[in-house]
Amino acid sequence: MQWKDLSLKFKLVLYIVVGISFILSASSITIISTVTEQEEQLAYHDSIQNAKSFAHEYNADMKANMAIANSLATLMVKYDSADRNETNEMLKQLLVDNPHLIGAYVGFEPNAFDGRDADFVMTEGHDETGRFVPYWNTINGPISVEPLVDYEISEYYQGPKELKANVITEPYLYQGALMVSYDSPIIRNGEFVGIGGVDVSLNYVDEAVSSVTAFNTGYLFMVSNDGTLVSHPVNKEWIGTTSLHDFDVPKIAIVAEDIKNGVGGHIDTIDPVTSKEVVMFYEPIKTGNYAIVLVVPPEEMFAGVNSIRSDLVSIYLFSIFFMGLMAFFIASSFTNRIDEIVADFKKISGAAIRGDFDARANTDVELDLNLIPKGLNEILDSLTIYSKELQNSYELISKMEAAVNSSRVVVFWWKNEEDYPVEFVSDNITQFGYSLEEFTSGKVLYGNIIHPEDRKLVWDELQACADEGKKNFHRDYRIVTKNGDVRWIHEDTYIQRDEGGNITYFQGTILDITERVEAEDSLKAMEEVRTKEIHHRIKNNLQVVSGMLYLESLKFKYQEVIDSFRDSENRVRSIALIHEKLYQSKDLVSLDFGDYIENLTDHLFHSYNVDKENVNLILNVEDVFLGMDTAVPLGIIINELTSNALQHAFGKGEQGDIEIDFQKDNDVFTLIISNTGTPFPESIDFKNTESLGLQLVTNLTSQVDGEIELDKTNGTKFKITFRENR
Repeated sequence: MQWKDLSLKFKLVLYIVVGISFILSASSITIISTVTEQEEQLAYHDSIQNAKSFAHEYNADMKANMAIANSLATLMVKYDSADRNETNEMLKQLLVDNPHLIGAYVGFEPNAFDGRDADFVMTEGHDETGRFVPYWNTINGPISVEPLVDYEISEYYQGPKELKANVITEPYLYQGALMVSYDSPIIRNGEFVGIGGVDVSLNYVDEAVSSVTAFNTGYLFMVSNDGTLVSHPVNKEWIGTTSLHDFDVPKIAIVAEDIKNGVGGHIDTIDPVTSKEVVMFYEPIKTGNYAIVLVVPPEEMFAGVNSIRSDLVSIYLFSIFFMGLMAFFIASSFTNRIDEIVADFKKISGAAIRGDFDARANTDVELDLNLIPKGLNEILDSLTIYSKELQNSYELISKMEAAVNSSRVVVFWWKNEEDYPVEFVSDNITQFGYSLEEFTSGKVLYGNIIHPEDRKLVWDELQACADEGKKNFHRDYRIVTKNGDVRWIHEDTYIQRDEGGNITYFQGTILDITERVEAEDSLKAMEEVRTKEIHHRIKNNLQVVSGMLYLESLKFKYQEVIDSFRDSENRVRSIALIHEKLYQSKDLVSLDFGDYIENLTDHLFHSYNVDKENVNLILNVEDVFLGMDTAVPLGIIINELTSNALQHAFGKGEQGDIEIDFQKDNDVFTLIISNTGTPFPESIDFKNTESLGLQLVTNLTSQVDGEIELDKTNGTKFKITFRENR
């Protein structure tokens, strides 16, 4: 029997049961998974809280023991009477008042207690040194006293001495008793003088910890900072002798490292005692860096979880059965009415196939189902309207395509892939020599016609816009036509995204702008020629002014007047030289200032007829490019300070050096002009003088927002620092 031969009722029941079963299964799985996960998390949380509770409880116990030691040490700091007998009585009474302690003691540095160690050599509670080191204990039964031993090497004494802080020792064996010591340093006037401490038997700790149970068979034990077992409910022989590292279980070794670092947590591992799977929870005890370890079998911890899971599965199976039964009754109540409506639909569909949208379904049916034929009639009404609108849309699209294809603007729609595979491109792409079929078939990709030098740049910028969430991309670049011509085009692209923000395609236009680019290049070339011509004419005019100043100076006999004309001539010459260098530069904006300094100083040496065998010019100038606004005032400053040195620093026949340093460090420029000749006069304030040259130097330094300094310790050195403002 084929699927089509099955009854509608059977199919409806099957669909409902399968669909509901699928939904119910998915929801039940989710609910069971969520509930069991939450219950498991709750079980873990409860166990962690239990471990923390036990840790807090034993932390308080250890704090109390540490407080006894700390109180004993504090008492010894303020104990001015220094009575050894009285101190022994206090220690003895301390054991009586605290029966859980097996030892109480103080230990002092040589002569630190009362300065009388020599009087007590080998007496009760003293060793051969006479130091006051009484150790009162109940190790052998009754309370007795003996001197402390191994205090020069043992942790209980050396720890507080070195750290000057409270110390809880690792477990150790003394006279057959396994114990832990709580020790506090005695500090007087900032100096260590001894310790006060108490000992606690691990038997006492083991009894308290081992009595705790968790769930049915879970148990608790304590370990020290290095992982040594301080208690264990089963293997008593492990106490003080076995470390977590000795179990040779990698996960338990990790637990030991966490405990050493004061970190809590839990692991799934094998119990070294029962060889069964357990969950091991561990929490640090802050006092002493010990830790509580809680071991729980997972089947006990998750007993409640398994019960809930079983209940939920039972509910799920019952729900499947119930929904199947309900599906049968629902299908039976609808199939007869649906058969009648289907017959009517067949009649309507036959008419629609023939192009007749005027036929309508019978709406005189049961109230519960009459929306179906009404809905069909509404669809037919909409189809009638839509068919007319569709025809109008086709006509409008045809007109728009004709308008686009008759223009120079190419419309495109391509995929978000490298080299731009085309989804759609307008017919007028043929203006670049390519056929429409070459693009639509994939034979030619749009990326193939982008100029090779621009291809990667365009793609990278488009992807950058897309990655930044931008909606639009605009750029001018070059393409290559089919006959090899290079054309400039302008692209306007809209980056289309779906609801999730993922790019679906690129949509936009390209326009040939070759004529505009060529016109702009021509204007730019004309502007460069005009700018060069301006610099050239300014340089020529300034040279004419310089020449006129020189000719005018020949009319005078007084040297002071001649020098003034020559100074003015050199100033004009320094500015003219800047325009000459700008005229020669590539960008017409900045000039090589190192080359400029070399030319300017060469002119000044010739202007003042300086014998280079007597006056040596040292240039230490980096290849730095400056704009005109900075170069002009800086050139005049160099002209003035160099001219001043040539005129006044060296007498006739006197030898020396003029050094010019110009460096750049990050964005800070430093200009140093120095000479080894006659120092600058002490009586003259260079910032407040009638000299026009020095006034220019000061004012022009302010103009470039710089600072000027004068150093006269070895010759004369002017130092100017500034930042170039662009």
